[in-house]
Amino acid sequence: MDLHDLLHKYPKEYRMEKHWECYVEGTDGGRHYKHWTPKGAQVEAERLARLPDNQGKTVYLFECVGQCKAEPIPVKWEVPR
Repeated sequence: MDLHDLLHKYPKEYRMEKHWECYVEGTDGGRHYKHWTPKGAQVEAERLARLPDNQGKTVYLFECVGQCKAEPIPVKWEVPR
């Protein structure tokens, strides 16, 4: 099963909330916060880019397209609503 199948075939009860996260290039990723709107994530990415320790680094904005958990076999996937 691929992500296309997950997005189009899974019933709504297997779906997660859509969210976005920021990542600063060259870091260990730090704490990741879920942003519930693209605008909120954009504001955070701009804030991170302005921090003195991040000068010259690229800040990436990622949309989460799925997540999985290793519960008792099989692995369970969830996709955005």
